[in-house]
Amino acid sequence: MKAANRQALYACLFVLGATSLGAQDQANFTLNDGAVRFHAPAAWTAVMEKKDGDPQAIAFQVPDPSTDGSEDAATVTVKTRQLADAAGFAAAVQEEFERARQQPGFATDPANKDASVRQYFVSRGKTRYLVRDRARLVGRIAAEVRCQRPLLASTPAAWNAQFDRDCDAVTASLGP
Repeated sequence: MKAANRQALYACLFVLGATSLGAQDQANFTLNDGAVRFHAPAAWTAVMEKKDGDPQAIAFQVPDPSTDGSEDAATVTVKTRQLADAAGFAAAVQEEFERARQQPGFATDPANKDASVRQYFVSRGKTRYLVRDRARLVGRIAAEVRCQRPLLASTPAAWNAQFDRDCDAVTASLGP
């Protein structure tokens, strides 16, 4: 193999290797200078990151074929907030929930039987959304995972179930 061809091959392999490493890293995220780590499905697209100040957040758009061509979107937001001490966690969670209650169309979901999840409905334009909030204390940082998906008749039940499982996995992965 000629030296020029060999160099081109090595360059191509380097780019492919770097691309596949980057794709793998897309599933691992951090906030608060690495104090909070979590994993998200690689198919989710990070559409917003705020990694300075307090609070910090990363928002994801989740691929949902039922929303193609519409303004509706399934989203997941991981948000962190520094606390003076761990005792402030319950108050921080309640404050976030009070903010949620101010959204248009807010109504608690009576079908929710999991006390660790705040599950409710809101309206975004003409569409009703199901929202599931979960919070974890990571050191002295309150971390919240908010998963919201439009309630569309065309969305398969299997997709909804997978979305909920993926959201639960993100919450379970929160840690230092």
